[in-house]
Amino acid sequence: MENFKTIAHTDSYEKDIKKSKFIVHLAQTNSEQEANEFIAKIKKQESSATHNCHAFIVQENVLIERMSDDGEPSGTAGSPILNVLQQQEMSNVTAVVTRYFGGIKLGAGGLIRAYSSTTAEGIKEIGLVENRLQQGYHLNIPYHLYDKFENYANNSKILLENKQFSTDVTVDVFLDLETQNVIIQDITDQFQNQIKFKKTDQAFKQIPINAN
Repeated sequence: MENFKTIAHTDSYEKDIKKSKFIVHLAQTNSEQEANEFIAKIKKQESSATHNCHAFIVQENVLIERMSDDGEPSGTAGSPILNVLQQQEMSNVTAVVTRYFGGIKLGAGGLIRAYSSTTAEGIKEIGLVENRLQQGYHLNIPYHLYDKFENYANNSKILLENKQFSTDVTVDVFLDLETQNVIIQDITDQFQNQIKFKKTDQAFKQIPINAN
């Protein structure tokens, strides 16, 4: 599986448009089954709503994209939601946009703008992560160098995991495949070869990024 962007966490965002209330519910979903389960959960949760329209993109053996207008005029809800997910280059994500009708008809163009803007604003509010394949390393750091290394890691946006303090300090880090050798060489040079590396497993890690 390649690196991909998805929503940072399950959450919702609400806005009012001409007295109608629109709520986008967003979640990470790693299969079509998970997507359908999330949609069913929101439909039950928002069972009194006028519409619960949705779209999802998941990567299993193939890329799967689905959408539903849920009673809105064809092409005015599911497609705009899906278009926003595609424009953000997201995957493994499901969006359900709930509408409580407020008595004023929006027309086809108004509905398209309402569903797309609610989805886009929700993504921006909640935030994105990139699910990125990284190489793991177990580091042994002399105790007197740890504070300096922690500052280096913070400045380089390297997350330190499984910290253990003894005579020395051991931590686990994950580095991008493309830049791992450069980073290791930089650490080796800056810390005069006093930090020892042991390669571990590769894993997908979720790296926060800014929504466009």
